[in-house]
Amino acid sequence: MKYSKENPPIVCMQTNSTCYQGTSRMVPRGILWHDTDAGNPNLCRYVQPHETEETYAEMIALLGKNRYGNDWNHKYRKAGMNCWIGKLADGTVATVQTMPWDFAPWGCHEGSRGSLNNTHIQFEICDDGYKSKEYFEAVYKEACEITAYLCALYGLDPLGTFSYNGVEVPVITSHGESYKLKLGNNHGDPLKWLKKFGKTMDDARRDVAALLRGEEWPEVSAAAPAPQGNAVVLRTLTEGCTGEDVRALQILLAGRDCNGHMHKPDGIFGPNTLGAVKLFQQKACLPVTGEVSQGEWENLLGVGQ
Repeated sequence: MKYSKENPPIVCMQTNSTCYQGTSRMVPRGILWHDTDAGNPNLCRYVQPHETEETYAEMIALLGKNRYGNDWNHKYRKAGMNCWIGKLADGTVATVQTMPWDFAPWGCHEGSRGSLNNTHIQFEICDDGYKSKEYFEAVYKEACEITAYLCALYGLDPLGTFSYNGVEVPVITSHGESYKLKLGNNHGDPLKWLKKFGKTMDDARRDVAALLRGEEWPEVSAAAPAPQGNAVVLRTLTEGCTGEDVRALQILLAGRDCNGHMHKPDGIFGPNTLGAVKLFQQKACLPVTGEVSQGEWENLLGVGQ
């Protein structure tokens, strides 16, 4: 299995979100799958750190920057998830936890028999408009991995059911299935996406059970590999680069007292940033190249330290 207590998913708690601030605790009895049905596979569309967080720069470097401020941590949304699956800034697929697992999500809403928001940890998969089979395979595997982790964490049987409000509810289910059980509102996700690429929720339940048994996962296409652990390969930055990752770099350099002649972080890798990078490399006993590659990122972010 990819995830464990020793190797949990990436965490970016959405402490400023409507759901985080307004929900209640629940006892997790299952896991419920969604997809966004929005055609945007990028996690930064929905998941962002708040500017007051100490890890703001690191998380922006990982996730990318939502330039419109319409993520779920900054805009009023009467909805909320425990975690999200989609693309990080570098294009790899990962899971990001956004609320504690025992915070009741505002996900499947309510049907005539009640709501599985009171029983199921829930996550959204950021879809790509249901276009790429390679991307689907990567996020499907990731969804099975995080589901297996949660089943192990809470001692849940992925093939099991339990009685709730007079209905037998699968431990692993979907928004579409919650609607059929009258325990969610009228949505069909992610059943349409699964069907397009030859999968069902029964397949998902079996695949999660196989992961819990320690069986190996069939290899997915090399065009869309799932990351191992929390490893993220960030863009190599050189003089002349611009972007939110450059701004994150400038913040990190300042935090290491290597800001040199840099002024306010502006996302432009100019001569002053170049000097700051070289100063950092010198202090860290790294080759003084002025180039920020994976080694420099890992050192700045404290990965493996």
